[in-house]
Amino acid sequence: MSPDASYESLRIDDMRFAFRRSGGGGTSVVLLHGWPQTSWAWRRVEPLLAEGFDVVAPDLPGFGHSSKPEGGFDKRTIATRLRALLKKLGLPRVALVGHDLGGHVAYAYAAQWPDEVSHLVFIESSLPGFGQEEAMDVSKGGSWHFGFNMAGDISEALVRGREHLFVDHFMRRETVGVFDPDSVTEDDIAHYARALARPGALRCSFGYYRTLPVDRRDNAVWGQRPLPMPVLAVGAAGGYGPESSRTICRVAGDVRDIMIECCGHYPAEERPAELAAAIRGFLAVSPPAPAA
Repeated sequence: MSPDASYESLRIDDMRFAFRRSGGGGTSVVLLHGWPQTSWAWRRVEPLLAEGFDVVAPDLPGFGHSSKPEGGFDKRTIATRLRALLKKLGLPRVALVGHDLGGHVAYAYAAQWPDEVSHLVFIESSLPGFGQEEAMDVSKGGSWHFGFNMAGDISEALVRGREHLFVDHFMRRETVGVFDPDSVTEDDIAHYARALARPGALRCSFGYYRTLPVDRRDNAVWGQRPLPMPVLAVGAAGGYGPESSRTICRVAGDVRDIMIECCGHYPAEERPAELAAAIRGFLAVSPPAPAA
């Protein structure tokens, strides 16, 4: 499979979504990638889920081959755009799988429309207002990139033309990178770098970080009502560890968790068979019936 081929495309209002769709009947599973990736991150998981499930893997707004809107990167708005895509595809109820920033979007979707989400899988992520702040605090071992990505025009100016170096650093760094450096190839890094080099892409990708204060306010409201659907928190021993579980347990009532050993921050690329098996097993859990 080529990273720049095999996409479908739909225009909804002012937004064009690029996405991959595979599989057939059964539960519709929507795979939401993290930063600084695209739906290519799911290339090894998609075929493992396609037998028995309807799998949709979009490029989130501002990433990959999807449109680069001028604004609207708070996760409430991103989730609203995603919902419009899924409605257009005729998917009234789905299982959401979100990694990293995709986990933020998945939570925003599930919190706003809980009856439309049968299951939620929360992978290597945290939420503003519910644990993210520690990951942002460099004095406590948090990552510097949160502040850098939120800094404004200087961020784009410093990264433009150096996208390959930027992506390579984050995916191969010693902490919260890949556990096995061979799990992502130079071609994979080049794909993500090309995606960030498209006009508007850096601005959009940083926009997901610059709206974190807005997300924190939204999460504070949504978090007052625990998510009703079953949730699977997936941590990686070489990534965020137990933080995904600690975060989502604060906003959901029915949480299971797993820890993937010998794995860094990118389980879909590093341990796809183990991740797909965990998702398959979790989707066998009966969800609550939607409200009338």
